[in-house]
Amino acid sequence: MSKILKWGLLSVLAVGLIIKLSLWWSVRSMMDDAIAKLSPFMDISYGGITSSFDGRVGLEKLQIRVPAMADSLRVEHAELKFKGLGELLRFKERLAEGKFPEQMAVSLKGLALDVHGPFMQQLYNVPAERSVFTAMSEVACGSVRNIGTDELLEMGYRTFETDAEFSYLFQPGAQKLSFNLTSDTRDMGEVRLSLSLSNMSEKPGDLRANPPHLSSVIFELNDNQYQRKVQEFCASKLGQSSELYLKTAVQQFDTVLRSQRVALGQSVLDAYGRYLKDPQSLRVELTPTEGMAWDGLQFFEAKDVVTMLRPAVLVNQELVQPVEFAWVDPLARKQPVGMEKVTAAPEVDDSRRAVQQYEFVNVADLPGYAGKRLQFITFDGTYYQGVLHKVENGKVYLSVQYGSGSAEMFLRLEKIDKVRVRL
Repeated sequence: MSKILKWGLLSVLAVGLIIKLSLWWSVRSMMDDAIAKLSPFMDISYGGITSSFDGRVGLEKLQIRVPAMADSLRVEHAELKFKGLGELLRFKERLAEGKFPEQMAVSLKGLALDVHGPFMQQLYNVPAERSVFTAMSEVACGSVRNIGTDELLEMGYRTFETDAEFSYLFQPGAQKLSFNLTSDTRDMGEVRLSLSLSNMSEKPGDLRANPPHLSSVIFELNDNQYQRKVQEFCASKLGQSSELYLKTAVQQFDTVLRSQRVALGQSVLDAYGRYLKDPQSLRVELTPTEGMAWDGLQFFEAKDVVTMLRPAVLVNQELVQPVEFAWVDPLARKQPVGMEKVTAAPEVDDSRRAVQQYEFVNVADLPGYAGKRLQFITFDGTYYQGVLHKVENGKVYLSVQYGSGSAEMFLRLEKIDKVRVRL
C-alpha cells in the first residue's frame, strides 16, 4: 500500500513537472518567435518566466526598447491570467479554430515610462482632435491648451508608473462579451472602463456582417490627484486663487463642449464644478437602447438622445439629476440666464433656429421631394442620408454617398420613422 501511495505521489509530481516545463517551454518559444519577428523594429528582453497551475503565465523584468525613438518601456511583471489550467490549455486551440478565447486577462505590474522620453511626448505633446470626449483634457492654463511633457515636468512628474489589467469574458451561448480595464497610475489616479456587448459572434470574421450591440458603458475616475495638481499649476500660471480658477476651469469645459454644439444643463455643470473642487470619484454610465444609431445622434432632438443613451452620472458617489443638454450654435454667445431644460416645452430658442438646417416632412409627401437631399431615420434607429430619386411600389429609392463614390439603395416606406429635408 505504501509503495502505491509513493508511486502515486511521484506520478503526480512528475505530471506537474511536465506541465510546468511545457508551459515554460511554450512561453519561451512564443517569446523567441516574437523577439525574432520584431527585432528589426525593437529590442525585447526579459529576466524570467513564471507559471502556475491556476492558469497564469508571465514574464519578469520585461523591457521593450525602440532604437528609432531612443526610448524604452519597462514592466516589472507582465502576466496572462485564465480561470484555470484548462482554460489556459484551450487558449491556443480556440485561436487555431478562428474563435475568440472564452476568457483572458492581461496584467501589467510596474509599467514605467519616462516623462521626458519620446513615447510620452507622442502621447502628450500631440493633442487629440477636439471632440466631446476630449473636453476634460483641455485646460485654461496661460498659453497652453493641453498639458504636455514640459508642463508635467514642471508639475513634478518624472516617471509614470502604472499597474494595469485588461480582462474579458465571452459567453458563446448568450452571445455576450464583457470588457474590463483598470489602470492605476501612481500620483495620478485610477481609471476604470467596462463595456458589455450583446449579439457577439464567437468568430471574428462574422463581426463585419453582423456587428454586436453595445449594451452598456461604465467609465470611472477615482482619486484624481492629477486633476488637483493641474488646477494648482494652472491657477498659479494665471495668477488666480483656487476658488477663482475653479470657475475658470468649469467655464473652459463648457466652452469646449459648446464648440462641439453641446451645452450641458446647469445641474451637470454644477456637478462637474463639485468634482473639480474635490475630485474623488466621477462615474458615467450609459445603457443605450437596442438599435440606436451612434453615428446619427446629431440628427435627433436633445431629449431623444438622452432617452436613447439613458445616462447616469455620479460625482463623489452622489447621483446627478437631471442629466440634460441642448444642441447650440458654436458661434452663438452664451446667454446669461439659465439654459432651458431639454424636457421642457417644445419651443426652440434663437440659437437652435440659427443652426437648424433640416425640417421634418411627412412620409406621405415624399414624392414631391424628388431630387432633394433627405435624411431618413428608421424605426429601429438606423440613419440614412441621400438624394431621393423616386417613390414607387412602397419603396423609396435614393443615392447615398459611399466612400469616394455613390451607391443606389431603397427603403421600404413602412420602415421609415422620420424624414428631414435640407432647407
